[in-house]
Amino acid sequence: MHLLWFRRDLRLTDNEIVTLASANNAAVLPFFIVDPWFYQWVDVGKARVRFLFESLENLDSNLQKLGSKLILFEGNAVEIIQELTQQLTQQRHRPKLYFNRDVQVEYGVSRDKTVVNLYQALNLEYHLGLNNFLQSQDKREQWFNEYYTYQRQSIYQTPTNINTPSLSLNVPQITFDELKQKYHAFLQTEQVYFIGGETQAQATLNSFLKSRFNGYHWKLSRPWLAQQGATSHLSPHLTFGTISTRIVYQRTKARAAELTNQPKAEFSLKAFRDRLRWHDSFAQRLYFYPEIAYKNRYPEFDEWYTPLELPPEKQELFHAWQEGMTGFPLVDASMRQLKTMGWMNFRMRAMCATFLTINCGISWHHGARHYMNYLVDGDLAIDNWQWQMQSGVTNPLSDTFRIYNPNKNIQEKDPDLSFISYWIPELRGYSLPEVLQEKYINHSSYPQPILDWSKTRKINGKIISDLRKKVRERLTLQGGTEYESAVAAKETVNKYWQHKDRQYKEFKELEAELE
Repeated sequence: MHLLWFRRDLRLTDNEIVTLASANNAAVLPFFIVDPWFYQWVDVGKARVRFLFESLENLDSNLQKLGSKLILFEGNAVEIIQELTQQLTQQRHRPKLYFNRDVQVEYGVSRDKTVVNLYQALNLEYHLGLNNFLQSQDKREQWFNEYYTYQRQSIYQTPTNINTPSLSLNVPQITFDELKQKYHAFLQTEQVYFIGGETQAQATLNSFLKSRFNGYHWKLSRPWLAQQGATSHLSPHLTFGTISTRIVYQRTKARAAELTNQPKAEFSLKAFRDRLRWHDSFAQRLYFYPEIAYKNRYPEFDEWYTPLELPPEKQELFHAWQEGMTGFPLVDASMRQLKTMGWMNFRMRAMCATFLTINCGISWHHGARHYMNYLVDGDLAIDNWQWQMQSGVTNPLSDTFRIYNPNKNIQEKDPDLSFISYWIPELRGYSLPEVLQEKYINHSSYPQPILDWSKTRKINGKIISDLRKKVRERLTLQGGTEYESAVAAKETVNKYWQHKDRQYKEFKELEAELE
């Protein structure tokens, strides 16, 4: 009996454990464990729970087409696995457990180690597979080549049939109707912008590769165009594994091959594939260093960035930021979009993060949790590490760090005010110069700025700069692996920008040749 344990890999195509577990018409029990811990977790969000439930229902529907079904167990995951294994053993089965690595939270890493130990103690077989590319040992210098080797390998095909026999099990189960009733509080949303499930993931990829990818390389930073579909909108599907990065990579490469002598189109798809690699590299980092999800990368920042409760004056700033009432239109439009859609494009996520941490002087811990409470694609590997990056904690060997200017970004990223007008009705009818000059003050219900951006940038920016200098001095003096890691981080960033510059020059040269 093969036990097929789904987690953040809710698909049948290019899923290692699905293909291996169902080979040779073996008896397979596909299941998902509804662990109450997840729904009490402080970082849980409504949008992600809804997306998860939709993905589970779609997985069950797709399994039924293959003669199988998805069993929902409910309870502590380790206890469920233990009880399930024991009952099957008592029924003279010899279960083999198939599951993919989960890299999201320390709770999951600890759970998986316990399950592996359980199976080893029982002298039972298990197969620990890969949801997407992941090194099992930290070999940073080899990661790039191994990543592309994996992405180019043949995908795991969807089985044509899955043999799931009827079993009599006394293990806590829950139906889909009961699931939605019990956790109905997570499903009370006015509008759904991202629908879960492998079927929808494939349709989303198809529509992106058909036409939406055009101009991706510059549209992805424009919030209005991104909202309208200029980015892939695959991020929640990648988070829950309703599609594999390998399928996305190979389909994108195949589409690019069809676009010979169309340098702009090819450049857009190349930029997208770079983002895909970027996504997987963050998952790799969290796998080896799970503490970075909640702990400052360098202790010098511990007094400045802390998860402790905010004092009243900071709480007031934080609340204004959460509600999109800071008086900075692009920040507020983005934060309102987040609460409504459960999504923002990357540039706006970064800009709102630097505004909160640098200008408001509020720890990234608070902002990261707010993002995770609302993002449909909330991913600790990307979200919390990016918060540390935007707050100035990471890459201390670099002399500079970025602080986004919200008003400058209006001119660059939303010059016609489409995005701001959509999310801030109080400012509809005002022109770009009027918005930048704050002509609406005293003539609109929209608030005045809650702080002086230039002043806070100077004061708090210096604090961060001084802390970075302390880290730099300590690492340089001590040397060792931590210093080497910091050097590698700086080199990675430098190589990234050199690579992007080289790509852009090659693109412009090819474009000129074809004109």
